[in-house]
Amino acid sequence: MSMDLSVKKFSTEPGYFEAGIGPVAKAVKVAAADIPAHAPVALDGDGKLTLLTADNKASVYGLVPDSIRADEEGPVWLTGEYFADSLVLPEGMTAADVETALRNIGIFLK
Repeated sequence: MSMDLSVKKFSTEPGYFEAGIGPVAKAVKVAAADIPAHAPVALDGDGKLTLLTADNKASVYGLVPDSIRADEEGPVWLTGEYFADSLVLPEGMTAADVETALRNIGIFLK
C-alpha cells in the first residue's frame, strides 16, 4: 500500500475578479473567436467581440466575465471595478498598458 506524502497547500482565499459592487452596465454580444474569461475585448468591423491586442486597445469595449465560444453570445461588462492581476491579457501586454483605455470607458483597475 502506498501513500501520497507530498506537501499539499490549501487555501480558503478565493481569487476575486470584481473589486467593487459589480458591473453597473452590461451588454450581450456575439464573439468572433473564442474568448477566455476576464479578458478585455474590442469590437471588430462586424460588431462582434474580439480579444484586445496592442493594435486595438484604444477601441476597448469592455470585459467578459465568462469565457465565450466563437459565434456564441456572451455577457460583457461595460463598467465597474476589477482587480488588475485577474485580467487575462495577450502575451507581452500588461494591465498598465490597458488601464487608461479601460478607465476612459468606466472600468477601473485596482
